[in-house]
Order: sequence, then C-alpha cells, then structure tokens
Amino acid sequence: MVGVVAGWKGNGLRVLYVYAGAGSPVLQYERQLAAEITSSQPDIDIDFWDWTGDMRLPANPTFAWAKANTDTLRPFYKRLKQRASNADVTLISQTGGILPDEMSELPGTVVYNTADDPDSSDTCSFPFLKAADVIAHAGVNFDAGRTIAEVFIERGAKRCVHFPIGFYDELFPRIEDFDAQFDKRDVELVYIGHLKRGKLEPLMRHFRKMVVHSRSLGLKHKLYIFAKTAKWVTPYRKDLGALYRRSQVGVNLHFSYGPSNARCYQLPACGVAQVADCSEGMGQIYEKGKEVIVYSKPAEAIECIEKLLADTRFRYNVAKDGYVRARGDYNRRDVLVRMLRSL
Repeated sequence: MVGVVAGWKGNGLRVLYVYAGAGSPVLQYERQLAAEITSSQPDIDIDFWDWTGDMRLPANPTFAWAKANTDTLRPFYKRLKQRASNADVTLISQTGGILPDEMSELPGTVVYNTADDPDSSDTCSFPFLKAADVIAHAGVNFDAGRTIAEVFIERGAKRCVHFPIGFYDELFPRIEDFDAQFDKRDVELVYIGHLKRGKLEPLMRHFRKMVVHSRSLGLKHKLYIFAKTAKWVTPYRKDLGALYRRSQVGVNLHFSYGPSNARCYQLPACGVAQVADCSEGMGQIYEKGKEVIVYSKPAEAIECIEKLLADTRFRYNVAKDGYVRARGDYNRRDVLVRMLRSL
C-alpha cells in the first residue's frame, strides 16, 4: 500500500464506493453500512461518495442521458479520476452516468455493479462490460440455458462475481421469537412490487384476500389491473418490514429471468414462506423445495400457495429454513464484505 492519504484510515483495501443516491430510498442505509464496515473491518477501508447528491441530480442518470450531457458530467469525471487515483478498488453502483470510455480510464481495479433483469441489459449492463475489470451482478440466469456470467463473459467482460442485493437489518430486523411471530401472522398472501402483466392477475383473482401494492403505476396500467381483477392497486407507504412480519406466504415475480430483486431476500428475512419464479437460477441462492418454493406458471404458483396455506407444518418449515438461510448469508453488510474480499 502507498502512504496514508486524507480521507482514508491508512490500512486495508481502499475502496472508493461511487454510489448513485439520487432517488434511492436506501441511500442512508448504504452510507451507514460503508462507515460501519470501515470502522469494524481492519482489511477494508471504504470512501463512500454519493456523486449524484454532490451534483444535485434529481435522478440517477441513464446511459442515454449521460451520452447527451457529457459537458455537464465533465467536471465530475475529472474529480472521479482524481479520487480513484488513491483507491485500490473503485466500486461503481448501478448507474448509466459513468460512460464506458470514462470508466475504462480509471486507475486500479474497477468494479461495476449491475442489478438489472436481462430485459434491460442492453442499456444497463452490456455497454459497460469491457470497460470494467469486474462485473458484480445481482442476478443468476440470463435465460433458461445460460447464466448472466456466461453471457457477460461472451460479450467481453473480464471477470464476473455474484453480488446479491440482500437486505438491511435496519429495515428488516431479526425476529426475536420466530415461533410466536409465526402464530400471529394474519396476512395470508402478499406481493409488493411491479405488477407484471399476465403473471400476477391469475393469483389476484384466485386469492381474493391477497394484499397487493405497487410503487408506481400509470393510470392505464391501474385500469388494466382493475379490469382484470376488480382490485384498485395503490403504493404501499407504511413499514414494509412490519407487513412482511405479519405475512404467511409471499409471492416473488420477475419480468423474465434472474432472480435479481430485493424481494428474494426481504421475504425470507422476515420469516415469510417465499413462492418464486426464476426456477433456473433460484437454486444458486436457496435450496429449492426447502428454503423456497419455485414455480414456472401461474397455475403452479396457485397450487404451491394453496398447499402452503393449508399445511401449517410445511409452511413453517419453508419459512424457518428460508429465514435461517437469508439471515445467515444475505445480510447486506456480509454480502458487501464478501464481494470485496473476493477481489
């Protein structure tokens, strides 16, 4: 290591964490996490930089926006290179704002973190594969027969590492008495997330007590869902962790393949028996049939959910095994430390 530089504690792997915090609901938790890791881990030293906050950007830049606004970003690129010159690793969170040409000129080891579903790889992942030294991806499978890592390597990525999204303890705290909590769960079925057309409506029609909320929906989409299910879906603005701790079974849906979303970790971390799609890649994260129940079609999902709701012992085992696995392997702190040490 080189001599001590202002802003670093002077030992361990120096990581410049370039985070796109604009519009991020978890910015404060990721910032706190970086500080906690730096103070507690002697081999890791993280300099956390919310660059979009510094630039007062209202949203995380897309790849198209960055290409059209290079003049606006030029001062940032200059500062980025200066700060990266003191780092062993520059970890870039999900953003289109750092163009490939700029990324490839950064010193040290450059890690680009992408959490996109394969549907958005053309803009969120593919342009940056050759520019970074390591691609840290959240998902597992790109399609039915290929993993995301295989596709990225074929397209020019130098190295890929799996970097699950995980969950934050502050938002989804540990359950003190799992059995007592299990007996108090009064929400049979829950889904919080984007309403994937053709995938969720059959479940909503079959399970009339199903609790469903979505973060953002256009009026046409709301009307479509209402016409198909007779349910008007609104955003959920309360404590998501509290809702999950009341829930018996939780559905997890993706646009196509993955699995790469936060529900994959939040549901079991709250003791919810998870019923999920993406059967091709889910086995790399949980033990299928034990820690998670997987399905391929809505009819299969309905069958799995009915079985879980009818068989308390079966539901308990899936919920408890998933809970133990999630708490042991997918706490966000441990996931980030494990990924950095793998470098």
